[in-house]
Amino acid sequence: MKICWFKDSKKGHEKQVHAILDNLALTQDLLIEEIYISNPVWLELFLYLLKIKPKQDSIPDIIIGAGSKTTIPMLRYKIESKTKVISVMKPQLFESKFDLIVAPRHDYKVVPDNVFTYIGSIAKVNINPELEDIGLIVVGGLNKHFNFDDDYLISQIDFVISLFPNTKWIVFNSRRTPKSFNERIKKSTSIEKLIDVTSNFEPLDNYLPKAKFKFVTPDSVNMIFESLSSSGETYLFDMHSPRENKITKLIDEVKDNKYVGFIEEKYLENSEIKTISLNKPNTLHDTFREVEKVVYEIEKRFKK
Repeated sequence: MKICWFKDSKKGHEKQVHAILDNLALTQDLLIEEIYISNPVWLELFLYLLKIKPKQDSIPDIIIGAGSKTTIPMLRYKIESKTKVISVMKPQLFESKFDLIVAPRHDYKVVPDNVFTYIGSIAKVNINPELEDIGLIVVGGLNKHFNFDDDYLISQIDFVISLFPNTKWIVFNSRRTPKSFNERIKKSTSIEKLIDVTSNFEPLDNYLPKAKFKFVTPDSVNMIFESLSSSGETYLFDMHSPRENKITKLIDEVKDNKYVGFIEEKYLENSEIKTISLNKPNTLHDTFREVEKVVYEIEKRFKK
């Protein structure tokens, strides 16, 4: 099976497609051609509307990509009807032109026939019965869904470490993480290591499959579902939201269903004193396998 993978150089998008192709390769012999998007979106749209097709050496069975920059190039690349075009994530344009769209369930109120939905985001499945006493703290940063409060987050991290003092704690930040937080966490004597994306970066994938505990800020949606797709317990830090939207509803859903544990701050009854507590996840829930559901749907729809 020949696959043309359109890439926009965004790590989060490419990791999701990579997980799908790795899983598909378990049952199919794949020949993958990677195509990097170089033209601006307006030019690709102009060429598409003029029906100007790119030159191709061979005709792929499947064209796949994630992200808005890949939408038009993928449709331009489709020459014959037997080629199936798959968008990973909801495209902004020409939804009906895709043979299959695989997208988060929260993106659709009504699901069209050419759409298959999953919970959260797609991630590689990591099952490990021999976890190590490692705790990961994965921190996002400034975002439009939740308020990032250095003081409150640091106090939660201190609380978590106090509950598990013998655990080796490793912090991963992101490019959105404020410098003020980074400077404060570097001074913590309870942290084994800070993996800083701007300097001494190491892949989270090196640690995720073996960590017993994973604490994630709720703005880091992809990281939450990467964690849920791995063995071990996933917890969410508490971050206040200025408004309700599809992301905050998704976070409420995973908390309500106890897929994740979470930190909660509340007042004592009939008191102005606040307490902080840790709610545990339901350990009977299976590790998330959304990528396997997606691949099964692809194979079911496009059997050769």
